[in-house]
Amino acid sequence: MVMTWSLMAASARGATPHTVQPGETMWSIAAGNGFTTRTVAVFNGLSEDSPLLVGHTIEIPTESEGAYALQQAGLLGTPQTDGSDSTDAAPTSSAYATVTPSGAPLGHIPSPWGELHLEAAAASSWNVMREAAMRDYGIDIYPGGPLSAFRTYDEQAYLYDLYLSGRGAPANPPGSSTHEAGIAVDVATPEMRSVIDQIGAAYGWIGTIPSEWWHVGYVGA
Repeated sequence: MVMTWSLMAASARGATPHTVQPGETMWSIAAGNGFTTRTVAVFNGLSEDSPLLVGHTIEIPTESEGAYALQQAGLLGTPQTDGSDSTDAAPTSSAYATVTPSGAPLGHIPSPWGELHLEAAAASSWNVMREAAMRDYGIDIYPGGPLSAFRTYDEQAYLYDLYLSGRGAPANPPGSSTHEAGIAVDVATPEMRSVIDQIGAAYGWIGTIPSEWWHVGYVGA
């Protein structure tokens, strides 16, 4: 699965090919591009200690691609439950959070990265608004990346660390983002935001951060 994603990402999401030079290792290539060894290894379907051959091509992901590869491998994000005792069951690589930290259940919204998550009422309203956007404006609206809707605490921490290092977009500290509550979406294009500005209020979706055109939040219909 990871190898399939890396091949897709190379052609569709902006991954950059890197030809291995003499003396380079997985660690040196990852560090030189601002990533952990694990991120680059998982994105390429390799182990962290895989030997690299000179002339071999390694794909360097974008930040969101790297995060998505780790998420798919079960190495990013802590699945959350509805509060029931789960000490006898270890989280699996395919597990998703089923509730927000406050206990609100999650719903689903479509995206180019498969189904993403929002708080149930926010997801329902988003999906109705999306239908109206396509019907009345001919524009689909969807999150701009695999971590652009609901995020776990660990996913928010990952993006916050990227921001602090100067390699990512603005991100709140983990524990303080509306994405973790499942009531925010970062849309993919300004055109999508323009449509939401025109019709979103009727569905409870508005721009909540003036300096970020991509960020919209659910305030209730």
